Amino acid sequence: MELLLRARELAVARRFRESRALVERAEPGSAEELSLAASVLVELRDPQAALPLARRAVALAPDDWRGHLAVADAAYQQRWWDESVAAARRAVELAPEEAAAHRALGVALNRRIGDAREARREVKRARELGGREALRTPGRRNAWWLLLLVPLVVSIVMSNVGDWPDAVDALIGLSRVVLPAAFLVVAFTTPSRAGLTWRQRIAELRTANGQRYGDGGRAARLRAGVVVMPWSCAVAAGVGCLAAPGWSGNPLPTPAVVSAVLIGGGALAVLARRTVRLWYGERFLREVFLPSPFVHVHLVMAGALGGGVLLLTFGDVRERAWQVLFLWALTWFLLAMFSTLFLQRARPAEPGKKPEREPADS
Repeated sequence: MELLLRARELAVARRFRESRALVERAEPGSAEELSLAASVLVELRDPQAALPLARRAVALAPDDWRGHLAVADAAYQQRWWDESVAAARRAVELAPEEAAAHRALGVALNRRIGDAREARREVKRARELGGREALRTPGRRNAWWLLLLVPLVVSIVMSNVGDWPDAVDALIGLSRVVLPAAFLVVAFTTPSRAGLTWRQRIAELRTANGQRYGDGGRAARLRAGVVVMPWSCAVAAGVGCLAAPGWSGNPLPTPAVVSAVLIGGGALAVLARRTVRLWYGERFLREVFLPSPFVHVHLVMAGALGGGVLLLTFGDVRERAWQVLFLWALTWFLLAMFSTLFLQRARPAEPGKKPEREPADS
């Protein structure tokens, strides 16, 4: 028990590797220990490991609210809203004066359409019982990765302020293509399980993804459409950045545009291929990703956008042509984003079905 209590303290303090090491050493047996171990794993954003422990705790002590709370939090991280709501309701019934139970019920209800009023009521009750700290959701990610936007903003400001040499202009144009791609890769593909080294994360992700998507079934085909989205958005964002100066009547120098399209586009293609192989394995890359019609559509659109930039750069065109290209890139960016949301919703997310949530978020 002492190991698990210390592990929870370390997890809350964001000392994830030390916390995980203690959890792995512990051997929980009682319902209380199982609930505590599950709550630590939830803090470590590892719901797939936490949920079996929480369910065992509920089976051993069905009248202990802590086991139901652990089930609610773990199911919430798995995006299994119905199970999370049911478990949180049971926790509230067993411990109506516990702020954590009301918080779990409130955040789970907030994810279901039509339950907003009850969700607000439960969150308010949690705050009354435990203050603002009681509203903290276990395992919430740190937002420091948003600082990756800073170099992108700097490059955009530099491109619009000052008269830079051609070489600097070329680097700025290239950075406006590469940096959005890097941001999207970090935002959508970085694994979230805390307390693991990168080597451990990659090994576990490849194993889990191979088991989940290696059969080439419906889940794998939908996954291919989700995986290609960040790269397609990076191309659309890059083309938009290259077209914006032309819209204002000051198109970028030809060497900068050519370098950005050819070098940047080639680098994105190579990086996308290597990243897919890294996270999903060679079989998914060759048998699912590359033959996917979703990927083919994105590749055709990326080629059309890049070719459009080159044609306008070498041709004698007016600002309106750049405006059309910019709006085209923006439209495709939004379509790619919303189509991915549609693919995400098309996947089953209930525990009775095969969960198709990406392992990187598990």
